Parts: sequence; C-alpha cells; structure tokens
Amino acid sequence: MNAGTLKRWTGWLALVVIFSVACAFLANWQFNRRAEAVDRIQQVITNYDQEPVALDVIAKPNSFEAENEWRPVLLEGNFMPEYAVLVRNRPYNGLAGFLQLIPFQLISGDIVAVETGWLPTGNEQDSPDVIPLPGKEPRTLIARIRAAEPSLNRSAPANQIATLNIEGLIEKAGLTGTIYKKLYVRAGESYTNADLPKLLGKPALTEGNHLSYAMQWILFAVMAFTALYWAIRKELAAQALAKNPAVAVKQKRKKTDADIEDEILG
Repeated sequence: MNAGTLKRWTGWLALVVIFSVACAFLANWQFNRRAEAVDRIQQVITNYDQEPVALDVIAKPNSFEAENEWRPVLLEGNFMPEYAVLVRNRPYNGLAGFLQLIPFQLISGDIVAVETGWLPTGNEQDSPDVIPLPGKEPRTLIARIRAAEPSLNRSAPANQIATLNIEGLIEKAGLTGTIYKKLYVRAGESYTNADLPKLLGKPALTEGNHLSYAMQWILFAVMAFTALYWAIRKELAAQALAKNPAVAVKQKRKKTDADIEDEILG
C-alpha cells in the first residue's frame, strides 16, 4: 500500500470513527430516554392506585415534589366555574381539542386547578361547541397530582391558555389568594357532571421504542466498521492481482478437469 492510499484510508477511518462516536452518543441518549420512561411507568404503578389523602398532607402551594406525581388526593370544597379556562392544542385519539381547567377552592380557602377532561374542537369555530361547567355546590373530589407545565409565552384567545401553566391561569382568570402554583390535579372517576368532558384515565404503561432505536444506532456503528474493513480488503486484493497478472489470469481461467486432478494429487 502506497502513501497516498494509506492517507486516503486513514481519512475514511477517521470519518467512520466520528460516525461511530455519534452513534454511541445517540444510542446512549435512547438508553437514557428508556430509563426515564421505565421510571415514569414505575411511578404510575406505585402511585396511581394508592389511597387518597388530603392535598395539603403531601403538597404545598409553592412547591412540587416529583415523587408525588399521580398520587390520589382528596379535595373538599367547591369549583369556581366562573374562572374556568380551556388549554389549547390537546389532541386525543387523533382528534383536535382542548383540556378544561377549573379552579377548585378547598375548605381551607386555598385554590388548586383541576383538569376536568377533554373537549373536542367545535364544528364551526376554534373552541368546543359545548363547554359544560360544574356547579358551585360543595363536593368531595378525588383527583391525581400532576406537575404544572412551563409557560410557552404564547398568546391565547379569551378564556384559553396555551399550556397547563398555573401562572398563566392566574393571569388569564385574575385569580387571587393562596394558589397551588407548581401543580394541578386531574379529576378522577368521582367527578360527575352533566355533559361531562372526556375524563383522561391512566396513562399507557409503555416504554416506547427507545431500546430498539438504541440497538439500531449500535448496529449502524458496527456496520460502518464492517463496510470499511470490506472495502480495504477488496482494494488490497485488487492491488495484489494488479501486481501479479499471471495469478489474475489463472484465477479468471476456468479450471479444467486436469487442473482439479492436479490439485487433488498435489
């Protein structure tokens, strides 16, 4: 192998190494995403069906503990339907729609936002055709804790917000008082109302395709080195044949019966 060929293949080797390192990072990223998905699944399994407790036992108005995600809580108080808003861009089973978010005042006076379910986009306007609201009567409600979403700093029409961000709800609805700002709760099966929005149930316990994607990236890296090895070996074989034309001619010539006998007999 001459210096020019060596330099060329060294360049290709460098490219393969860089590509393989990138594949390794992407595979590790997918492994990490799978680990996060598995942790979320385990948290749902652990928390979802626990006995409900009062919200103030495990949560504070200005903080959120991640280990409490999906914990059932018992709310006693009343809805504040005059402050209800819709959360935009929430598809469900392939259909465009909204989530309904309504403040709920506990008997302590504190306020927590309750996601009461999903409503489809209207037939003739960018809002539901019907927006059912609960009454103000006192009630006991079982719900599950969710982390508030970050603000996207997007504008929204009247009585709508862009994300499940409680600061956005406070600003849009003009709420005052002690409000749980870092979390909201998802209404459970105990929530009843005429023309009820579609309650969102237990999340799917699936980790997704992260593991298969990670293995694919590893396979791509192995394939890159294999392809480089095959190409170098093929070129070296071609160079060897070019240096010894007699061998090349012999390899190209079809073997006769005599040639085969000579090979067997030595």
